Amino acid sequence: MKRPIVILVFSLLLYSNAFPQSRNKSASSSSGEQAIIDIRQIDFKNFAYTLGAKTYKLRDGYYAETIVAGTQWELGMIDGPYYSDLTGDGKDEVAFILSYGAAQSPNAAEARVYTLQNGRPMLLATFVVADSISCRLDHYLEVYNGMIGVERIYGSDARCDHNEIIQYRWSGGRFMPVGAAKIMACRCM
Repeated sequence: MKRPIVILVFSLLLYSNAFPQSRNKSASSSSGEQAIIDIRQIDFKNFAYTLGAKTYKLRDGYYAETIVAGTQWELGMIDGPYYSDLTGDGKDEVAFILSYGAAQSPNAAEARVYTLQNGRPMLLATFVVADSISCRLDHYLEVYNGMIGVERIYGSDARCDHNEIIQYRWSGGRFMPVGAAKIMACRCM
């Protein structure tokens, strides 16, 4: 008779010790940072971006530093962010435009597309939008029906010559052009 009681007491002790531990584990994981499960949880206007070999942290979509006396270098998110499923996986990606260069001079600009992989943003693609051109557009990107339309500014001597819109669709692990490029006159603001 003692043996079944000892087994019962021993079992109750094991159960009572294991139960609080499992409760503590779930409580501790929920009290820390929440896992990122949607790319919309990431604030890309307050995010660190790498250009070349240097990383810059945007604050409210903008970063500036003095590179020499009287000259500032700036980086800014000038269009977006736009969210849509661009890869066909049922989850949104984000697309936006970063412009950078010396302030008050022709800037370079690029479209970037990020996805979420294992809870971290991962750069999927970069599209050149402008390369040292003095031209700003009201918008550079369109994201719709699983495609991204990117408007690029072409020119020389910092002046716009023409704009070109290319639509891309995710295919085989990268963005591929869809249809012919639409060429149009400059529409700088």
